[in-house]
Amino acid sequence: MPKDEIQEPIFLRIGAAARLLGVSISTLRRLEKNGRLAEYGVRVYYTPTRRRRYKKSEILDALERSAES
Repeated sequence: MPKDEIQEPIFLRIGAAARLLGVSISTLRRLEKNGRLAEYGVRVYYTPTRRRRYKKSEILDALERSAES
């Protein structure tokens, strides 16, 4: 892929995001509710039907940062 080509972000459903983070779906919802996800740089995006979506790149970045510390 050429460097100047913009790549669309990959959005994950809550189950896939939870698996990638190694937590349960209910834990992921609780982290969102308590504002803890934002502390790690992971935003929650909502579809027009109010379904949660997470950017895979944000989750991978957060995991990388936590592994470094």
